[in-house]
Amino acid sequence: MIKLFVDEFHPLSQEADDLNYDEPQNMNDGWDGNEMEEGGNDGWSDNDMSPKDGKEGWDDDDDGGWDDEQMATETVDTKEEILNGYVVIRDACVQLEKEMQKVISEVSGVLFVEMGQAEIALREYKWAKQSLETTWFATDDSPLEMRTRLGLSRKPDEWEEQADTTRIPCCSYIGSAKEKVSKREMKAVQKELYSFVSTLLKAGHTQAAIISKSRDKKFKTRDVIEMTQIVTSEALASSSISATSVCEQNNGTFTLSEGVRPNCGHGRCDNCWKAHIEALVLSGRDALTAKCNHLICEKNHQHKYILGCFCVERIPREIFEKYLTSNQKLLQKYKRMCLDSFLENAINFNIRPCPSKRCDLWYKKKAPKSEIISCECLQKMCFNCGLPPHQPIPCANALDWRRRCSADVQTEIWRVMNTAVCPNPNCRVIIKREIDDKDRCLHMICSQCKYHWCWACREEFRPGGKNKNHDNFYHCKLYDEGKLRPEVKRMNQKLEQVRREAAKLKFCEHLRSCCDKDIESLEKLQKTLEEEVTKNGGDVGRYKFIFDAISKLLMANEDKKRLYIVAFYAAMDNKKHLFEFQLRDMAEKTTKLLNMLQPNQKEKKSLDDFANESKSLNHTTKLVSAFLQKLRKDVQEGECVTILDKPDDKSNGWFCMSCKKMNPFEKFICECTACQVHGEKRCLRCNPENHVHYLEDH
Repeated sequence: MIKLFVDEFHPLSQEADDLNYDEPQNMNDGWDGNEMEEGGNDGWSDNDMSPKDGKEGWDDDDDGGWDDEQMATETVDTKEEILNGYVVIRDACVQLEKEMQKVISEVSGVLFVEMGQAEIALREYKWAKQSLETTWFATDDSPLEMRTRLGLSRKPDEWEEQADTTRIPCCSYIGSAKEKVSKREMKAVQKELYSFVSTLLKAGHTQAAIISKSRDKKFKTRDVIEMTQIVTSEALASSSISATSVCEQNNGTFTLSEGVRPNCGHGRCDNCWKAHIEALVLSGRDALTAKCNHLICEKNHQHKYILGCFCVERIPREIFEKYLTSNQKLLQKYKRMCLDSFLENAINFNIRPCPSKRCDLWYKKKAPKSEIISCECLQKMCFNCGLPPHQPIPCANALDWRRRCSADVQTEIWRVMNTAVCPNPNCRVIIKREIDDKDRCLHMICSQCKYHWCWACREEFRPGGKNKNHDNFYHCKLYDEGKLRPEVKRMNQKLEQVRREAAKLKFCEHLRSCCDKDIESLEKLQKTLEEEVTKNGGDVGRYKFIFDAISKLLMANEDKKRLYIVAFYAAMDNKKHLFEFQLRDMAEKTTKLLNMLQPNQKEKKSLDDFANESKSLNHTTKLVSAFLQKLRKDVQEGECVTILDKPDDKSNGWFCMSCKKMNPFEKFICECTACQVHGEKRCLRCNPENHVHYLEDH
């Protein structure tokens, strides 16, 4: 008989050498496919992948598994490299593989499941060990429910009594389908169906296309599938293809020494498993969630996973490594995919990589003195969130700020503010508003259905007649009177919130960009002064106070950038006024020091000018440094500001430092000509054109 791989199996279309996946050079720790041979199975049976003697796990001497005593010995003998309370992991592939094996072994012992099943459960829960164990033992029925939901069956007890010579049907064997229909039945019952399927197969139609066309003939779907297998089997039998698999030579059966039977009972012979496993690994990360997929439904309908028509038993790691032993390329690829799934969620075990792409170091938290890590590559990061140092901003706010500044969120904000769905129930296309907000025209015409509607109330636009609801194109009676539909009210509230937060975000980004400009100008000044000192003899110690002032001012601008993010999330409570006063005081002190270093963009001081002002420059530098140190501490301890998870809805503008007037976030300059960044009237840094007024005033 001839065997076909239908739907589940795919032929290998490329050699293993063509794999475009980065395999590690040394991945021999943990599971080793070379060790999973049929010879030594003292503690584990390769045939049904479960312990024969009741043990959970493998014996390292025979099955290439994990030995707890050996792992403990290795842990003790290994000298940990500690850096500021963090363990430095240099050989990530080897050490993190051991860490992953240790976690799987612990979970396997706690949940009383096999090692491969424990890994599947951990991957399903994104390696959240505590969450998995809590859910597993939530109730008395939870273990059984979890096994059913995750596709982790128990090994039936009656299998222990079966002999190794017991023949088991291979679920991939379909050659026997032809034997189900005798020649008499073929002529009497299915002659028309046989001719119909043969004609379409010769024309090159797929099985799905044949099933679709058979509905007009009123054939049953199951009969069509079976007849397709019969015709295909005949075509292969008539060719020169020889049957070499175990199930083909034994009428679709195999013994436990010739294949593997998962706990679901749908076994396959070695040849069928090998082809199936290699095809899965070649497909990529889907191999980590591979299922048995054997058809278990006997109803005559279109079979779907959601209807429970297929077996959902998960294929454990043991089966993959058993049949990838002969192909080391695919074996290393599979191991790397398993390790990557662990590394993506390694933060659950207090493990995090260096953020630099050029650095391969990983760090594990042990007894840290600080949350900030300074890597050997000079890259700094916050261990809790993986971002650059952002104190005094909480990690949750720093992550939220980065998300808000991302291109995807900005695109979504633009979509909410500038598009709407056509209210016509027969149209429902998305319409872009082509006018500016200054125009405020509410009359919209759908470009597809020519439906006239109002942007404010989302109703049909009727400027006249008995059902008049609009006086003109710029005012909506329903909106002014508050007679909007509930869904429109909710949409307008969301739109107003998005608009308010977008304006506040844009304003804070403007403040931060001004700090970036000051940083850029200070770095240029520092470079110019260094060159000038070199020309004058290189006496750096004499002018050290200048570079100290520049360094403190650079740090001050970095702090200001973070404090503007704090202001974005600040609550409108009693502390808000204190925080705004602190920001104003900070702006005044840093502006004073900046003016001493760089009065304006056109005039530049010489080294002699700085030397004459050394005392006042030193005094101002110390004031700025002490003030910022105190402000950072107060913000971090919450003494001068309350930081929320999102912007306060009560906040809708900023206060001018000079005239104490409230300004909307859309405006960066107050009516009194003072800027929000530096608090100066006719600020030279925010508007260089004010230089003319500066000369007139002085």
